[in-house]
Amino acid sequence: MARRSGWFLAVALLWALGAWGAAGPTEPPDDGWLAIQKPRREKPPVRFSHRRHPKGVIACEGCHHDYQGKRNRWREGQPVQKCQACHGLKPQKGLLDAENAFHRQCKGCHLAKRKVRQPAGPIKCEGCHRGPEPRGG
Repeated sequence: MARRSGWFLAVALLWALGAWGAAGPTEPPDDGWLAIQKPRREKPPVRFSHRRHPKGVIACEGCHHDYQGKRNRWREGQPVQKCQACHGLKPQKGLLDAENAFHRQCKGCHLAKRKVRQPAGPIKCEGCHRGPEPRGG
């Protein structure tokens, strides 16, 4: 009996650790790459910086989301999944594909800010799809 409960405890612990690790980080990295994993890459990946999107200016919930019905249930401090956990290479029922989700989210925000004459990010392809920056001095 002790052997069976030890096995159960080990499985439960591994499951809990796996579930926690799969949920994603709660603190954003300063910057990183947003890349859509397509079989054939047409454009370089996008370099995204949280430093250029400060918390006091842009609400975290403006980008990060977990829609249940028509309401975003995600709140700052909750784990963040990678965009492609929900948005795949092809659209699915009720979900945009990754490429259109990124474009709607990022470019849509940049366009909305420009419309009200606020500082905004790029809207042309090469403004975001620049690829790696040169290393060294």
